[in-house]
Amino acid sequence: MAGARLRTLRAGEIEALLDLLDGWPFPDGQSGRGFFRRYIELDPTFEPRNIWVADHGGELVSCVQIFPRRVRVGGGVLPMGGIGSVFTRPEHRRRGVAGALLERAIDAMRERGIVLSYLLAERLRWYGRYGYRPWSRGWRTLHWPAAARRPGPNARTYEAERDRGDVARLWRLYAEGAAGAPLDGIVDRGSGEDWQSSFRLAGTPEEDIWIADGGWRATAYLRVADFNGRLRVLEWGREADGAPALCELLAAAMTRRSVEAIRMPLIRDEALESSLAAAGTRVDTRPAWNEVPPDAPPPATWMVRSLDDEALARRLNTANAGDLLARFLPPERFAFWEADRF
Repeated sequence: MAGARLRTLRAGEIEALLDLLDGWPFPDGQSGRGFFRRYIELDPTFEPRNIWVADHGGELVSCVQIFPRRVRVGGGVLPMGGIGSVFTRPEHRRRGVAGALLERAIDAMRERGIVLSYLLAERLRWYGRYGYRPWSRGWRTLHWPAAARRPGPNARTYEAERDRGDVARLWRLYAEGAAGAPLDGIVDRGSGEDWQSSFRLAGTPEEDIWIADGGWRATAYLRVADFNGRLRVLEWGREADGAPALCELLAAAMTRRSVEAIRMPLIRDEALESSLAAAGTRVDTRPAWNEVPPDAPPPATWMVRSLDDEALARRLNTANAGDLLARFLPPERFAFWEADRF
């Protein structure tokens, strides 16, 4: 860290920051500059003070970004700071620069009253040094029989003016327990700005949104995206009886993209699982972080930490006793939509 000055980004340094992030290697060949520019220009929460940088001789050599969000936990809404855009120029690595920036970002979040922090990582041990804990359940991959991979009669693509209200309604129904239990850990979308942010920042611009049209109103929706030729579910929502319709949307999404499998988060939904089984779908479960063999590379995993146990306890209206995260946001209930990733 010697010789590097740690500070927040200045308003006139956006292009210098993008020069730094352009060194991020993407397997599909896209530029880091183009990818990360979206998180600057399209995220309504972006402020220069949310980016901590290391300045070495007038050159930006490392950065860490805070993504302010609100998440639903225990029936309430808590302030959360996502961590992303963590990058250091190769010649400045292994000097403690990124770790020092992360510590500054953690202190800044605490000062603002943020009580939780999330990040997506493969370097689990490194982030573990700073209090982050692996916290996701894993993924499942659906392999659909060819005969069943066809659009259902009610499946159609999203029309913004027509469907915006239905998608928001179905999102709320599902978040509040349409599958049997409320979803904990998801970003709260309390305003139109929150929805615009989700649609713009869903990890890739190659997104499809599907609607199950029940005639007088939609009964389910599905958001999917192509990541390097592999189809992934970003989120879904449905009415209490909408599992068969959601199953049809999965088949429609696969048909449109001409793929034989689709990956989705391992969020418990017994009615959906029954509908998938009835369609003859084979499900391969990708293990959660704590089930990966010691000699296997860790999968990309969501990690969570409490930034201030006392403040978190006050927000949850409980005593600061025991493991608050395990009590109110256990991994088996942690549901964070990839549509809200950062």
